[in-house]
Amino acid sequence: MKKIYLVCATGIATSTMLRIKIENYLQENGIKVGVNQYRVTELHPDRIDADVIVSTTEIPAEIKAKVPVISGLPLITGIGEEEVLEKVAEIITRK
Repeated sequence: MKKIYLVCATGIATSTMLRIKIENYLQENGIKVGVNQYRVTELHPDRIDADVIVSTTEIPAEIKAKVPVISGLPLITGIGEEEVLEKVAEIITRK
């Protein structure tokens, strides 16, 4: 199963908002995926097994080099939300 990491500063508030929107969108489009929430400080380059990371905070370069990272801020502001959801779905369904 494909995996999405949702990352914010605390791993609770904004990543939960991201989770609700992303899971609803993917479910509506028949896409099954595993979703995990993390604090950015919990991420270690050698233990990343996500297909994509959606984050509201800066992700270290060594992690960005291993997995696609998408800004989740449009899912919080509502501006550009559809484009982010479509990009996540595109990454998850390819390969």
